[in-house]
Amino acid sequence: MKCLLAPALLLTSVLSTAVFAQPANNPSASPQTPAQMTQQAPASQAPAGNNPSVGPDSAVKLDNWNCTLQAAEFDLWRLEVRVTTLSTYRLQNCPATAMDKVTAASAAAQLRTVASFSAIVKGGSHQQIMDINLTPISSEYFWVSNLKFSVIGQARISLKQLFETTKLKNTKNLAGASYTPFRLYGETHYIWNTGSLVHRLVSPKGETYLMTSYTQEVQPALTREKLSTLDTLLRLPPGWKYENYFLDRTIVVRAGVENDNSVEVLFDDLNNNYVQYD
Repeated sequence: MKCLLAPALLLTSVLSTAVFAQPANNPSASPQTPAQMTQQAPASQAPAGNNPSVGPDSAVKLDNWNCTLQAAEFDLWRLEVRVTTLSTYRLQNCPATAMDKVTAASAAAQLRTVASFSAIVKGGSHQQIMDINLTPISSEYFWVSNLKFSVIGQARISLKQLFETTKLKNTKNLAGASYTPFRLYGETHYIWNTGSLVHRLVSPKGETYLMTSYTQEVQPALTREKLSTLDTLLRLPPGWKYENYFLDRTIVVRAGVENDNSVEVLFDDLNNNYVQYD
């Protein structure tokens, strides 16, 4: 058992030494899945009649920012890390200044009543850039400081993949995992309209990833207008390309039964997010 616990403790160390990460010490609680988290409503549960995910207006607004928290837990028996993403998406506008008031330690303490995690990492504030986001959210949300967070998905990263991307070293913001695809399980539904300017990464194998959101956490001067020249700032791995073009057709990316209710996502070295599409 001691030899099995060693990689678990080392993984926890890797995650908890990422940017702003602090361990969430709650040995008495059992880890819960995103589904279980949303079923266990806290005292601040949103009334069903006021669910912000209900409504016909799903167009992405240019002045709206979403903040995220990444909550990690290690599955000893499956030798994988499960990373649950919680977001202010559709709950409230969350610019970077609002996220600055949240610490990983305070987030861990407030989420302790919901689930047990090995580490909490601040994902920062992102501006979505698809035209329409039809991704639903649960009616339950959880207070962290003065921000409302709801579960929007979960990634599962195997010990093998984590070792290959980080070498189990203490890397800032897990930067070694940038440009590494992983699957995000949840109800994702994005639409880009014909004529929209999009930004994408192309892997050496020809796999394509559309940018879904950008952040100013790493590059404060980055704006939507500057995304067309982002290739001058990125440290692209050998064989990778960054491209801009106008769509000649509508693109829909949606998690469904045919893809195990998941999508493949990655982030670049400036922490901007992308999703794979055909």
